[in-house]
Amino acid sequence: MANNRLDQVVSTIVEKVRDGVREEKVSYEEYRAAVGYMMKVADAGELALFIDLFLNATMCRVINENAHSKASLQDMEGPYFLDESPMLEDGKMKLMDGYENDEPLIVRGTVRDVDGAAMPGVLVDMWNATPDGKYGGIHEGVPVDHYRGKVRTDENGHFRFESTVPVPYRIKDNGPVGAMLKAMGRHSWRPAHVHIKVRHEGYRDLITQLYFAEGEYVHDDCCEGTVPQEFVFDKVIEDGKRVLETDLFIEKVSEKQAA
Repeated sequence: MANNRLDQVVSTIVEKVRDGVREEKVSYEEYRAAVGYMMKVADAGELALFIDLFLNATMCRVINENAHSKASLQDMEGPYFLDESPMLEDGKMKLMDGYENDEPLIVRGTVRDVDGAAMPGVLVDMWNATPDGKYGGIHEGVPVDHYRGKVRTDENGHFRFESTVPVPYRIKDNGPVGAMLKAMGRHSWRPAHVHIKVRHEGYRDLITQLYFAEGEYVHDDCCEGTVPQEFVFDKVIEDGKRVLETDLFIEKVSEKQAA
């Protein structure tokens, strides 16, 4: 029998699934229905959605459990990250006209190492939904360079973005994944959030999300997100704009992680 990392991981996961089948005394009819369901998920192109729905948050928890104690907590990247988002000289994202109740948003902060030292020249990527829950370059009618962008921290480690406040939205729920959630008695809503991805050579990527304290579903996320309390922000308004301000702590990649 093989004795390597792949064999170890696959064998462990399969055995845990077998444990669940035995504990729940799954019938053969239920087993065949599950196989048929997974075929529908694959045919509908929702396999990645299905896996992320049930496992992405768990992967974040595994990362956090093995991270430096002072590093900011990881959260889900989600399916809407696009690396081709534009570099922004002034941090101002391109926005769409026509929204009556869009609320201006400023996201600002400082990137630090785990010892607290400010880090200049760090690449910070931000993306968030439109005021009606769509993402640039993903949903029809929203250009790829809207509601997303990158900046580099200044000499003091500071960064700043301007966008609009996003809203809660449903994950894709008109296919087999949505049908599963409905059959389980669950909803398909995600809370309003802002995505942040921090990258710097020699440091582990930080992927996290910033949430709004008064928002719906913050602690009832259909994807069971991490929702670190330090990234849940009370309402602060400056000059008519909602402000989220945070410190982000990143850690060096260890020799073990680099391997």
